[in-house]
Amino acid sequence: MTTVPRYKRSEHAARISLGVTVILVVLKAIVWVSTSSLAVASQALDSVLDLVALSLVFVGVRVANKPADDTHHYGHGKAENLAAFTQTLLIGVVVAVVAAESLRRLFSDSPSVEAPWYAIALLLVSMAVDVARVLMLLKAARAEGSDALRAGALNIASDIATAGVTVISLFAVRMDIEGADAAGALLIALFVAFAAYRLGKHSVEVLMDTAPSTKVEMIQQAVAAAPGVRAARRVRVRDTGGSLFADVTVSAGRTASLDRVHDITENVEREIEKVAPGTDVIVHVEPETESSGLVERVQAAASRQADVYEVHNVLVHAFDDQGQQRLHVTLHAKVRPTTSIQAAHDVADQLERAIEQELGDHVRVDAHIEPLESTAFATDVTDGRADIVNAVGELASAEVDILDCHEVIVTSTGGELSVVAHVSGRASLPLSQLHDASKRIENGLHARFPELGAVLLHFEPR
Repeated sequence: MTTVPRYKRSEHAARISLGVTVILVVLKAIVWVSTSSLAVASQALDSVLDLVALSLVFVGVRVANKPADDTHHYGHGKAENLAAFTQTLLIGVVVAVVAAESLRRLFSDSPSVEAPWYAIALLLVSMAVDVARVLMLLKAARAEGSDALRAGALNIASDIATAGVTVISLFAVRMDIEGADAAGALLIALFVAFAAYRLGKHSVEVLMDTAPSTKVEMIQQAVAAAPGVRAARRVRVRDTGGSLFADVTVSAGRTASLDRVHDITENVEREIEKVAPGTDVIVHVEPETESSGLVERVQAAASRQADVYEVHNVLVHAFDDQGQQRLHVTLHAKVRPTTSIQAAHDVADQLERAIEQELGDHVRVDAHIEPLESTAFATDVTDGRADIVNAVGELASAEVDILDCHEVIVTSTGGELSVVAHVSGRASLPLSQLHDASKRIENGLHARFPELGAVLLHFEPR
């Protein structure tokens, strides 16, 4: 089954309503000439207005469905709101004319008014036709998210009410109630003016980029709840006529990698999609400085150095220097293996200055520069080093905080041995306690096997 494109459905709804309006304008004009009724005249003028307004809707829908281009980066959606605002101005003119004539007839001699049965019948048929048109336009407006179609439906809905008032005024004329026709026309003008105000207010809000308060609140809550976001600093939302654009600024940890920042932006986009589907989102991530610890600030300062590829073993010590507290920072930083000693020394100087600027004048920084290792090929020698495997198990069993040691792997890389062991601890145990146990195991292994290099213990809860 083939599907009709969205813009085609919008145009189809506007085209049908436009054709019906042409017929109603002609019929109401004929009845007006034959009755001299101001209420019928206001209905005829309102239908003429509908004809102009729906023409604007038709054009607005066609323009609004054009995709974004080099001169309209946010699309053409506001063409619908411009059409709706133009309708409001036209409604205002008609309301002013009808209200002025109604007041003149109420307070001065007015021409005789006829109320034949066919005038009432025409208005009743017009009301039935308008009900069908409103339902059709509202269905299309909901499906397409179209403000222009919604404005057209609102305009026609006002016609139903005004037609009802006109019918009542014509019945009053048939009962020879003086001023009924002018009073009915004035009531119609007031009703249409209120509808025009609501329509114009919404159109102006969209054209002036007034933030939709409900959507902003929902998006702010969604952004704050996104994983990785420490704070939602700014949320700006604009409605371009059926489409929302959100510009969001959030804060994250200062040492977050580029990959991590990318994950955070995707988390924000997913959370916004849940509360405002289809929103075009731009996320800007800023570093969080207020809650950063000293070690994180050191790592953040180091991450800004172009020639530093990795920082580890960061230690910050505080000590008293003649009554003044000072900090001593030590760290290891990795650079390219081909870097000369002079260039490495320059990198260390730059890194130390960056950390001093970050933490202040009361800081001493000592950086150890080492080469960034490339990928090395290793050989699994676990079966041949049962002595190391048994030693790992023995040292692990001596630690009260370690429940078991269930996997040990010994590898050889360039003649140097390394060990990886998986150990379990209670799930509620503080990490610091298990880390202390692992350090004792590592020291014990190095004491027994001086040829050992790296020792890594993988913690698992149980």
